[in-house]
Amino acid sequence: MAGIRDVAKKANVAASTVSRALNNSGYVSQAAREKIKKAVEELDYIPDTWLRNLYQQKSAVVGVIINSLEYPYFATVTRFIENKLAENGYSMMLCATQNSKVRERIFFDMLKRGQIDGIIAEYLLLDDREYQHIKKPVVTLDRHLRDIPLVCSDHHTGGRLAAEHLIQKGCKKILYIEDNSSYLSSTPSYQSCLAFKETLIQAGIKPIPCKVNWKEEEKDYFHSFATKILSLYSDIDAIFAADIPAMALFNEATRRNIAIPEQLKIVAYDGSPWLNQTLRQLTCIEQPFEKLAEKSVEVISALIENKEIADNVSVIPVKFIQGESS
Repeated sequence: MAGIRDVAKKANVAASTVSRALNNSGYVSQAAREKIKKAVEELDYIPDTWLRNLYQQKSAVVGVIINSLEYPYFATVTRFIENKLAENGYSMMLCATQNSKVRERIFFDMLKRGQIDGIIAEYLLLDDREYQHIKKPVVTLDRHLRDIPLVCSDHHTGGRLAAEHLIQKGCKKILYIEDNSSYLSSTPSYQSCLAFKETLIQAGIKPIPCKVNWKEEEKDYFHSFATKILSLYSDIDAIFAADIPAMALFNEATRRNIAIPEQLKIVAYDGSPWLNQTLRQLTCIEQPFEKLAEKSVEVISALIENKEIADNVSVIPVKFIQGESS
C-alpha cells in the first residue's frame, strides 16, 4: 500500500508539502497540488489516518509554540519538526507568540477543546501549573515542566566543550554572553553558561559575564550591542555567545580590523545554518536540530496514541565544530 512518502517521491515534492495539500492546512502552489493530485490517483493512495482520526475524533494536527521565526534556533528546529510530523501523518499548526501570553493561551485552549491533538512547546510563557493540570499531550523542548516530557540538548557538555577549547588555545581574558531574562535562566540551555563558567574557574580563569536583551523587534540591537562590547572590553581574547550575538561580534571585529582568530577567538552556541552567512565559518557548539525534532515528534505521537514512553527526559548530545574563528 502506498504511503505519504511514495506520493511525495512521485510528485517530486516534500512529504510536508503533501501533508499540507491533503489536509488543506497551509500554502501549497497550484502546480504542486496538481502533481500531488495526480500522484495520489496513480498510486491509489488512501490516507488511512483520515478514517482513523474521524473514528477517534482526532484532528491529526499538532501545535508548535515558538517565540519567533526570526531566531535561527526556532526557525531551524521548527522546519525539522514540520517534516517529521508530516512523515508521521500529522500537520503542523504554528504559534509564534512574539512574547504574548494571549497568543499562547489561544493554543492552550485549542488543545483543551480537542482542536489540536497535542503541543510541542519550544517556548512557554504561561504558568507551569496550567500545563501540568491539562492532562493532554504536551512535550517541551528546553523547558522543565513537572510531569511533562522534556527533550533537550546536552547543554552542560556543550558549555564545557567550548570552555575547554578556549583554554587549550591559551585564552585568558574570556567574555561570555548570557540572556538577561529570568525566563532563559530557568531553562536547560542555561546549563551551557553555567558549565562554561565552572570549567574556566576550575582552570584558574575568571570569566567576564555580559548580559544581552533579546529584542527581536529592534533590528539594529545586536549591531549596537557588538559595538559597545568591543569598545568596553578591548583587551579580551575570546568570546562565547549564541549564534546571533556571536555573528554580530564577528562582523564588528572584522570591521575594526581585529584579527580573528589571532587576536580574538569566537565560539558560537547553537550552530544553526544561519551562521553560514559569515564570510568564514565560525567555530561552534552545534545543537542536534534534526534529532531534537525527531525525538519530540516521536514522544508527542506516543502520547497522542496513549502509548507509554521510556523516559520523561531525553538528552541528546551536542557536537563541537571547528571553524575559522578560533
